[in-house]
Amino acid sequence: MRALIIIIFLSISSIGNAQFLDKLGKSAERAAERTVERRVERETVKSTDRALDSVVEAPKAKKKKKAKKKKKKSSNNIIGNDPEVE
Repeated sequence: MRALIIIIFLSISSIGNAQFLDKLGKSAERAAERTVERRVERETVKSTDRALDSVVEAPKAKKKKKAKKKKKKSSNNIIGNDPEVE
């Protein structure tokens, strides 16, 4: 009778132990995923901040004055004058 009780107790404890280990494994997996997500978010924020800082702190380019374009002297060809190049 005692042997039967010991066998039942061991089988129940092994089932409970397996369930506990499954829960522990899933919990560890979720924790690892959260850690990775936080790291990715932190790196994304850093990259975005650097990009925005470089855009804001970039020296403003002066507007270039439009230079007058010189017209090429056209040579007469058989059909007529060459089109003007702008």
